[in-house]
Amino acid sequence: MIKHYMDASVSVSPLELDSDIQELGALERALSSADVSQPVPRYVKTLRQLRKASQTISCHRDEIKFGVTFGERLKELGDDFGLPAQHFSVNTSGSPLLVKEQVGEHLISPTHFENGAYFSHPHADHQLDHSADELPSIKIGQYVRFGRNAAVNAGGDVDIGDGVWLSPGSQLLRQDHDPYGRLSIGSRTVAMTRLPPVRLCDYAWVGREAIVGWNADYLGKASIVGIRSFLNTWVGDYSIVGDQGKVLQYLPFKAHLMETYQPSIEQTLQVSDWAAINSDWLMIYRDTPKRETPPLPAPLAEYLDTPGKKSVLLIAPSDNAQLQAFARHSLDVISSSRLPFAHHLQWAQDFGHKQLRLRADLDFSRLPFASAGDFHYRRRLGYSLIVANSSPVEAEPCRVYVNELARVLATQALLLVPVTDVLQAQLSVYQDLFHLQGEVEFDGASFMLMKKL
Repeated sequence: MIKHYMDASVSVSPLELDSDIQELGALERALSSADVSQPVPRYVKTLRQLRKASQTISCHRDEIKFGVTFGERLKELGDDFGLPAQHFSVNTSGSPLLVKEQVGEHLISPTHFENGAYFSHPHADHQLDHSADELPSIKIGQYVRFGRNAAVNAGGDVDIGDGVWLSPGSQLLRQDHDPYGRLSIGSRTVAMTRLPPVRLCDYAWVGREAIVGWNADYLGKASIVGIRSFLNTWVGDYSIVGDQGKVLQYLPFKAHLMETYQPSIEQTLQVSDWAAINSDWLMIYRDTPKRETPPLPAPLAEYLDTPGKKSVLLIAPSDNAQLQAFARHSLDVISSSRLPFAHHLQWAQDFGHKQLRLRADLDFSRLPFASAGDFHYRRRLGYSLIVANSSPVEAEPCRVYVNELARVLATQALLLVPVTDVLQAQLSVYQDLFHLQGEVEFDGASFMLMKKL
């Protein structure tokens, strides 16, 4: 019977349109108040007013002024509710930069909005009681460009780095319609702030009319999302991707330049001979000593040879050797430094490996999920193997780390973790999650081989 599945706490009541009630819904009533004091209606009202104002932008000076106005209005909102200064942060510093080339010139403006570019709020009727610290955080770096009619649906935390470009008509979606659990008519009621934060690293570029979906939580440094692509996963550093995040090209020469020299924004604008940079980089790469591919322990090799697609997460590998060992599989690498990334990407490009993603936000308390976000409705999804070359040295961070490893691993997947007293103590507590397969030697180090139950 259908009533068995109906929620008794949910009521559905018709409203009479010919009544004297002008505002339909709690949000409209809150916004019609002379003094909008609740955090969520104030957030909604602020973004609505800014969206309307962006439609009057007509020149470069207007674009720059609106960027300043956007930051000031968000700061005012945060100050009124006593939020930390970093909750809403828009960096509009810097002067407009006129770049003159051999032919022509172009203007690079401080963080600015072209005509019609806006941040919107998610549907919030049922979330009016959220406290101020539950409002999504918005952080925008220096010299960010929001193209004409670019849209950011700010239903979750948004962190945009320096030099990012959201091209005309592109969209960044941060609200959850719960499509797996609701039909279309009910999906208009959505959740705010439940989504994972999204981070666009420095110099990321979202192509014209591309859509960055709700589960895409990381766009790598200098990455490019192709025109009209739909993105539902995370994107590695120095990569060009198309629809569904499919890798089209790696950019190892850019990784070499940016990570070796750490150029300023002004210096990057003066670089034009990328062919020379690529040539110099290839000479460096060819002259760099290469380690032999480390042999896989027998139980690991046997597991990877079983039928089915395998995805591997490498945590802080020192060089390309471990990548070579798992060359037949989908590879994600997370580290705290981007210095090795040019070498990783060049190896992948030479090898023809188009399933490599790199990111440099290693946090033992928050590991990346294979499909991005925090989880997937298909719970069996997750990494087939994690090689953890690094781990915390204290007990409590290790406990959190073990929980994270369990979260992002698929059921029956394998885990290699360093043999340390602290990790062994924590893993012994989680015998219901992991089964110790024994100790193995891999790539010159001792690991505990664990299986997730």
